Amino acid sequence: MSIYLDIIDQVDSFKNASSYYRLLDHKGKTELGYITPEIANLFKSESEFSIKHKYIKISSKYDTFEKRNELFAEIANRWRKKPELDELLNKGWRDELYIIYNPSTKPYMLIERAFSVLLGVVTYGVHINGYIPAELSSNGKIKMWIPKRSMTKPTYPGMLDNTVAGGLGYPYGLETTVIKECFEEAGLEEDFVKKNIKNVGVVSYMYLTSDKRVQPEVEYIYDLKFEEKDSNLIKPQDGEAEDYQLLEIDEIINNLKNKKFKPNCGLIIIDFLIRHGIINAENESNYLEIVNRCHVKLPFPTR
Repeated sequence: MSIYLDIIDQVDSFKNASSYYRLLDHKGKTELGYITPEIANLFKSESEFSIKHKYIKISSKYDTFEKRNELFAEIANRWRKKPELDELLNKGWRDELYIIYNPSTKPYMLIERAFSVLLGVVTYGVHINGYIPAELSSNGKIKMWIPKRSMTKPTYPGMLDNTVAGGLGYPYGLETTVIKECFEEAGLEEDFVKKNIKNVGVVSYMYLTSDKRVQPEVEYIYDLKFEEKDSNLIKPQDGEAEDYQLLEIDEIINNLKNKKFKPNCGLIIIDFLIRHGIINAENESNYLEIVNRCHVKLPFPTR
């Protein structure tokens, strides 16, 4: 198997929904997420939901955006006290809201970021590739700013990451999130980001966690152009990264093949290599499958 396809397999890893419960909207018509049997058991004691044939339906009385927000906020805050959810929910609590859509493009409800991982709903984020294009590079090779994740992070400590990444939280739009994350993670000023950033696409995949939760994710991708003289602009800010290294594309590919990148960040790097012609149909036998699996059609309403 191609090493690139192997990386995609780690990220687009959800294959079979048969053992999962489906979260249904208040009309009982639209599936919003996949829920593990363990979490479904907790819903069985919640009077505002009905469960039948592996479907968990929100009560029909929750027919407004505001009512649904209040319902899920109350449940999330109550479940925080459950010992079995301490690691997932309480320790991961962000006081940050994610938007769930239904129908597509229409906000249906807001959910605490940490609680969304229990519901298997679609979440959104931005990933930014800070790079020096070949024509601006001192040796004619593409280079990228690659951070090493802090060893204190609870997930993937010490692995390599994309230059900047962050979740798309309410009420921020894409541009605001990009500017905010670039400053918070890498100390990059708004003027520099606005002048040099370009929206270059989106990826989507269905990730299966080690504890069998499903995470459908959509990541909006940006390329942020640097020059060699800009090396003093980027520096760790919020403790997410230990340091930044300016790596040549050959070093990045070698780190990718040795699985030094956090898995979904590896997918973002593969997308970069495809868009810049480094991975192509001539040199990669699984090219079509790799491209398709970076753009999975999700089974739920989306942004």
